[in-house]
Amino acid sequence: MDSGDDVQRLAELTLDPNEASGLLRVRHTALLEHYGWDQAFWSVLDEVDVEDAIVLIGHDAGHGPQDGWAIERLVVQRAGDAGEMRDAESLSRWDRWIYIFGSHHGGKDGPIRRREQWVARFHEPSVQADESGSGSRGALEVVDTGFRLHRIVNDALQAAPVELAPMGPLTRKAFIDATLDELHGTDEAAMIRTDDWTINIEGISFTPSGSLLLGLRFPVAADGRPLLVEIDGCQGLFAQPRAWPRVERVLVVDAVGRGGDMAGVRDLCVVDDTLHLVTGDLDSAGKGSVIREDYPAGGSTVSTHFAAPLAGVDGHARVAATAVAEFPDNPRIEGIAEGPDGRFFYVSDEDDSVTVRSTPLLASGA
Repeated sequence: MDSGDDVQRLAELTLDPNEASGLLRVRHTALLEHYGWDQAFWSVLDEVDVEDAIVLIGHDAGHGPQDGWAIERLVVQRAGDAGEMRDAESLSRWDRWIYIFGSHHGGKDGPIRRREQWVARFHEPSVQADESGSGSRGALEVVDTGFRLHRIVNDALQAAPVELAPMGPLTRKAFIDATLDELHGTDEAAMIRTDDWTINIEGISFTPSGSLLLGLRFPVAADGRPLLVEIDGCQGLFAQPRAWPRVERVLVVDAVGRGGDMAGVRDLCVVDDTLHLVTGDLDSAGKGSVIREDYPAGGSTVSTHFAAPLAGVDGHARVAATAVAEFPDNPRIEGIAEGPDGRFFYVSDEDDSVTVRSTPLLASGA
């Protein structure tokens, strides 16, 4: 396993607000050629509306790995459901469409926020670089999920043969009780039940079959292991009439790093039939988090990159994982993606900058 010292710090980039989440390799050749980049990544900013959240992080061809990095915002023409949509967390690609998920969670002390219940997508080949030099432009479709995904995931967690860590009293009061009070008298109140968990989606990745893995930072299994919920049919969210996804299975991944007994997903990506995921603490430090108060065993878990083969894993299952790299001094690793040369790249937000890192070249099957 690579230690934090073996992971290269490549660049510190500034684009207000510096709250980057998720990372996905750009496969739009014309866009790379326009900017003179040899590689680039999509990422999202989680403290702005979704229409301002999508960014490109690119590397100039001919520069060394620690030089020539740039970041810019994608200018979008928004379509679909209206309203404020914030807390973008992760991206993944299917059939040349880039899908983005909101966290479907809430603030550090609740309640579950209406503005974080959404899914969006844009067509990567249709993104065009503006010849005037004012950035790149694309069309963004936005779907307001209106607590329906919260309901779908909670129903699946209740039905799956997986024991979950029970909701702590502060977390239940702040997220479930407060949300029920806030939604009282509305149609959406039926989507929240007293025995629900608040869900925090921090990673997504399509599998080769087209299903989508949702990586949860919260809740976790009873033994502290992170959870993945595999859904099918998320493309139907953008169809007319709209169709809601269905849950195929719930996976428990043996992926808890040093320093704690609980870990949540920070981001993930599937490469061929291997799942790569970063796990870490259940919520960020220093922000008055009720989750950290209720679950101290998940407050200091070291952010760690794990690899887990998915071939042969059928149905609801526990998945074995191997540690690949750890980040003992960087608890805010929020994105992972495979680069064009087989290295893995990571993005973190560190208050005053967006930081890009990479691992040394990983051996096959690492």
